[in-house]
Amino acid sequence: MQTAVNSATADMGTRAGRTVQTLAYRLAGSPRAIIIVFAVYFLLQTLIRLFLPTALRVDEAQQVLFQQWLAFGYDAQPPLYNWYQQIFFRLFGTSLFAVGAAKNLVLFLIFFFYIKAAELILSDKRLVAVAAFLLFVIPQVFWQAQRDLTHTTMLMLSVAMLLYLTARLFRGPGTLGYIGIGLCIGMALLSKYNSLIILPAILMAVWLHPQGRERILDRRFILSLALAFALCIPHAIWLFHNLDLASGVTLSRMAENAPDGRFFQVTFGVATFIGGALVIVCVPMLLTALSLLGLKPRGDGAPDRTWYRFFRTYFIAITLIMLLVIATMTLTEIRDRWLLPLFLPLPLFIALWLEQQRFSLARLVPRLVSVALATMLVVPGALIASQPLMSLLGLRTSSNYDWQSFADKFRADEKVAPALIVTGDWRTGGNLRFLFQDTPVVTTTYDDFTPPIDASGERPILLVQTTGKEKFPKMLEWLEKNYGLRLALPEIRSLDMPMYFPTEGEWLRFHYTVVRPVGLVAPKP
Repeated sequence: MQTAVNSATADMGTRAGRTVQTLAYRLAGSPRAIIIVFAVYFLLQTLIRLFLPTALRVDEAQQVLFQQWLAFGYDAQPPLYNWYQQIFFRLFGTSLFAVGAAKNLVLFLIFFFYIKAAELILSDKRLVAVAAFLLFVIPQVFWQAQRDLTHTTMLMLSVAMLLYLTARLFRGPGTLGYIGIGLCIGMALLSKYNSLIILPAILMAVWLHPQGRERILDRRFILSLALAFALCIPHAIWLFHNLDLASGVTLSRMAENAPDGRFFQVTFGVATFIGGALVIVCVPMLLTALSLLGLKPRGDGAPDRTWYRFFRTYFIAITLIMLLVIATMTLTEIRDRWLLPLFLPLPLFIALWLEQQRFSLARLVPRLVSVALATMLVVPGALIASQPLMSLLGLRTSSNYDWQSFADKFRADEKVAPALIVTGDWRTGGNLRFLFQDTPVVTTTYDDFTPPIDASGERPILLVQTTGKEKFPKMLEWLEKNYGLRLALPEIRSLDMPMYFPTEGEWLRFHYTVVRPVGLVAPKP
């Protein structure tokens, strides 16, 4: 009896697996259907963000904080995503929907243009699905980019659009195409500074393409460069005057854990580059290898290798440029998320390799796409369950902080509406701004936002910090520097709040004080 049950169960599992593979193969035959799948997926992810804890992650908090003012530059990242996010805040208010919709629209557009580029580049359209889903299974894409990463995803979108328009341009040059190229270059430069590594690599690959020199030497390419230059001028002027602010944090992070001696520093930097690259490429390459088990290349002719050589040149150029940057700037800490946009063309390159080898796609595609579809089904549930599960395991995560409870407790105890909130970091500032939307919030990190205030007994100044009390004197210095106020520091109060999902032994300690007019010492002369 038990043997019969096991046999029936195994048979059902086999039939289910075959059904999934059949669906995957049919899906692979329609690039339009793949686009619809990703559209539905990212729409679902937008809705899921509404049901996750309201604690804003680092990049989300930064967007909410920067929503208060418009500038040509803010900090160590170019401002394009900040400008883009502000559009959503204007349309939908400062809300989780605005944050989630902005991010997921960018992620969807990455796959949209990636699929459109793959359609132009690959001869067999079934491999379009392979390229798209191999991109999706990169952990930094299906998990990290979904939870954070703003400027990085904007750069990925710029590169995906650039690849698509480059493929279009090779098929037939047109003025609109060159305008689009200029727009993409400008977007890339305004998205993230490591675009200065990607763009020369693409240029080298284009130059060595059979039609590349003709396209680059076309007078309309000057139009592309002029448009990109015009888009970047305002930020370039800001960058010139704020170079230390824009580069200091990034360079210090990329020089962490540096060993003594230049030789060892360069060696360590190369090792972290290789390690970061492996973290990105391992899953799509492993999935491809597993999908090829039992398959042999047919070897019955070879398609055009032009695009294969294009991406091979690109990755050689990326490697050489990275080695040059590491050697000249002695970078020792290169994180995988910084490398993610550089390796965006990898799934296309793998698909082109598969096309060269002439494997049986009737067996390969269902295997690979089925795994990607299963991942797509698991990730939303994993996002919802991650915080409760971490709580049950007693693990502390910043996404589980209960900022709302502090805001409610403060309002109940103090019974005042602050005229200004001052913090020492942007995570605290962004989360408080999200909860006190009628109150301007500033941090000691930025000097270019000093909103007008009218402090009084009913509208005091609130100083808040979650990492300790040592930053409170600096907050008073910031107020004196930017508002000319010399203030006495009242008693600092501490308030322990439980996590959003209660975690045994874990609390979030808020330190805060309220500065009222009676605490004024004297105006700055």
